[in-house]
Amino acid sequence: MESPEESLTAHHPLRVGCIPYANLVPVFHALRDAPGAAGARLVEGHPSELNLLLRSGGLDVSPNSSIEYAVRPDLYILCPGISVSARVRVMSVLLLSNMPLREIPRDPIAVTGASDTSVALLEILLGETRGTPNPLERTALPPEKALREFPAYLAIGDEALRASVSRIAPHVTDMGEWWRRETGKPFVFSLWIAARSAWEGARKGPLARFAAALLEAKRSVRDAILRGEYPWGGPAWMPEKLKEDYWHCLSYDLEEETEGLSLFYRLAAKYGRIPAAPPLEFLEPAAPSPR
Repeated sequence: MESPEESLTAHHPLRVGCIPYANLVPVFHALRDAPGAAGARLVEGHPSELNLLLRSGGLDVSPNSSIEYAVRPDLYILCPGISVSARVRVMSVLLLSNMPLREIPRDPIAVTGASDTSVALLEILLGETRGTPNPLERTALPPEKALREFPAYLAIGDEALRASVSRIAPHVTDMGEWWRRETGKPFVFSLWIAARSAWEGARKGPLARFAAALLEAKRSVRDAILRGEYPWGGPAWMPEKLKEDYWHCLSYDLEEETEGLSLFYRLAAKYGRIPAAPPLEFLEPAAPSPR
């Protein structure tokens, strides 16, 4: 006889957010055959869209903007040991500008509407290095058009990678490198965030198994990158050298990265982006299945 949990998850599978960016292609590829991810329903969206879905109850777990957790920590709990981070450069979060960084005027800077964490990061770095941050204006304009109206434009994800390939801006500042230069710490762009209501309800078991599958997927991805193998292929438009460089520069860990995350939260509170720096609270993954 089915338990209540089995009955619930059979008819209402775990709802998992899926960001269609190259940085998460390896993890989702590794999850395809993971038993702990079997039956999950993927819901695709950009980071800001998935932030809204998670907080409104439309998702159970998702790779979300790291600042989303800090804005509403009472709603969430974190999957341990996994993130999308940059220990130095990130390559897919870029400030594109018409002049060198130090010469950007105090005029408004255009920022993508697809991100929350990177926008907060830009505000912090501008404020910490220039005394006061520029006004930031969200826009749906593509990078080349935004740069005709603004001195600089913040791009993320595949848009940023494409912009670097096409060289549409005369000056490019890698936001991961800028943060590292100022703080000496890694930067955590995304966390795997679970809805606390799902963890404390009938979906606790499926979430615990999915969190374990995430850790196994991360190990699989890390091992493949170390071997110089990329079975997930990646976007066809990315040159092979860019793919190799990109996946080598990313970190999917959440260990030493927590130092940079905690600093980011303290600075985000200073700039009014979050009420206060929250403690990091993690769920407990299921024990690994015997092999």
